[in-house]
Amino acid sequence: MEDRSSVGPRVRFSLLWRITLPFMLLAMILGFGAAYLINRFISEDDGLRFQRQLVNSGQQAADSVVRVEIDLLELERLIANTEGVADAAAAASAEDLRIRVLPLVVNAGADVVAVLDNQGTSLLTVRRRPDANVGEYDTLRGETYYAQWPFVQQVLAGVSDEVVGDKHAGMEPIVLEGVDRHVFFVAGPLFDSAQTLKGAVLVGEYSDRLVATVENEAAANVSIYALATGEALSSTLELSDPSSLNLTAEELASVGEVEQARRPVRSILVAETEYWEVLTPLVVREQTVTLGTMGVSLLRVPVQTGTEGDLSNVLRFGVVGLVLTVLIGLLLSNSITRPLTRLVEASAKVAMGNLEAQVPERGTDEIGVLGKTFNRMVEGLREGSIYRDLLGRTVTPEVRAQLRTAFSDGALILKGQNAEATILFADFRGYTSMAENTDPALVMKTLNDYFSGVVPIISMHGGVVNKFDGDSVMAFFGILPRYLPPRVSALQATHAGLAMLEHIHKVNRARESARQPSFQMGIGISTGTVIAGGLGSEDRVHYTVVGDTVNTAQRIQEASQTLGGSALVIAESTYRKLGAVRSQFQFGQTGRAALKGKQREVMVYQVLGRKSRLVEEAQLEQQVKHYTASLPRITQILSGQPTDSNEQPEVSPEERDFLKERLPPSEGVEEL
Repeated sequence: MEDRSSVGPRVRFSLLWRITLPFMLLAMILGFGAAYLINRFISEDDGLRFQRQLVNSGQQAADSVVRVEIDLLELERLIANTEGVADAAAAASAEDLRIRVLPLVVNAGADVVAVLDNQGTSLLTVRRRPDANVGEYDTLRGETYYAQWPFVQQVLAGVSDEVVGDKHAGMEPIVLEGVDRHVFFVAGPLFDSAQTLKGAVLVGEYSDRLVATVENEAAANVSIYALATGEALSSTLELSDPSSLNLTAEELASVGEVEQARRPVRSILVAETEYWEVLTPLVVREQTVTLGTMGVSLLRVPVQTGTEGDLSNVLRFGVVGLVLTVLIGLLLSNSITRPLTRLVEASAKVAMGNLEAQVPERGTDEIGVLGKTFNRMVEGLREGSIYRDLLGRTVTPEVRAQLRTAFSDGALILKGQNAEATILFADFRGYTSMAENTDPALVMKTLNDYFSGVVPIISMHGGVVNKFDGDSVMAFFGILPRYLPPRVSALQATHAGLAMLEHIHKVNRARESARQPSFQMGIGISTGTVIAGGLGSEDRVHYTVVGDTVNTAQRIQEASQTLGGSALVIAESTYRKLGAVRSQFQFGQTGRAALKGKQREVMVYQVLGRKSRLVEEAQLEQQVKHYTASLPRITQILSGQPTDSNEQPEVSPEERDFLKERLPPSEGVEEL
């Protein structure tokens, strides 16, 4: 017989007793606790409990409306920002608008989309027909009633504020097959590339579809009533006469901006069945726009109240169940421990490096599944080198190690943390024309060759490639694999940008030799505060950075197109962080640029290249002589010792940084 001590530690306290003894105590606690809670539940006033459930459903319905609004706003922004839409609107070309807008509408499954000119006249309206199949839409133009709607007038007038921006909303009827159908609209302006208003984009959802969506999420019946009259517009209740739901003047007046727990509740009859309905304002745009009144209703089901006799019966059954539970637990514990013992022995073998250890796969219960899972785990360990290699292709070893350490000790906060970093955006120009006229496989190969040269450059200069977006790449410096001061991250990013330009120049020379068209690259760099953290869900999280600094870098990269050819442009924030080391670089055009989405112009600097190494070394030698001569005085000042008033002025911040980074440790310097 095999000596079990040779494969791992011996079991000192049998799992049989670990299961049996706590099992009895836990069963007692759960049994009597359940009896108390059940009696407490059935004895609670059912009316108050039902009303509380109704109010909670009303809040869920309000949250669902907000999510619908967000979806509509996303589609509106997508249409307004789609290339060619503004130009087609300016030219009043309904066909061009249809070509660009219709696929977006069909893909999103929207009900109504309209593109208006500056006077509010429809250039193109796309509407889903009632009971139509998926993707079936009617297209119209020339409707003028949009101009009469207040929220459309606000968009065309350029009304905007800090809370909701330039997007507005409304609930208006449209005539469809001879019947007025109310539609929940969101609207926003349509600007061309020069930020000139060319019209408006409206995206809407039918009110009957809106109440169906909200009903699914709130698990309650939903009705929408007109803002001024209280007329029932749409409802998920099966009604022979919708007007029976109309709100009275008193009920309509009772709906106001009151706290959730005090919202009015009324009783309604539908097919001789009683429903309770909570009334709440239908508000959107950060609760600044009221579209009407929303009613959320539940079927009123009486609940029997608990009694002392019910409690006694529950307790008796609880005691009987407790005894049976303990007996069954004793019988099961032995059957559980036996296969678990074999699993412990096999685990010890694996811990000693034996990846051939297996356990019998018997049964379909949890123990059987555990045995199968253990065997699959061992197989996975054999394949671990393959997966480690795959991970190494997507994340650098330094970053992977830092993430593992940071996540384990809590230093890297997934919910987001402020950090000072430098962001780099690079765009591969000429991609669009190439994609239109080149085989897709060749396009993919070209992009991969391009990124294969760019990514190592970024990594070599201490950056982390965060994401690819078509023909563009985003990277950040100064956060991972370790935090670096902004002046260092700015320097690393600037060197990386120049190296990337050198790379694209080398690629172009090779392409020109092969009689292939050359490409251009635009690079934008910005330094400042970002929010670094995990973006996504619990199942899939992407570590990224967001913030105004990210947006600024992207916009600077877009603005670099005006320089012609390949160009590296940095923001004023990066230029300042470079400090004294910017003498290493040659700068070209400098000036203020109007960036998309920015109210104020931003100072930008074009980086042409690096200065001569001889000039740089001469400057460095001069600085070293100056700072070395000042070392005794600097050490005296930084140590807090009194100085002679006739001595030179106190050390500057640049002198501090220089001594910390360049000079070797000596007496008094290591404390700098």
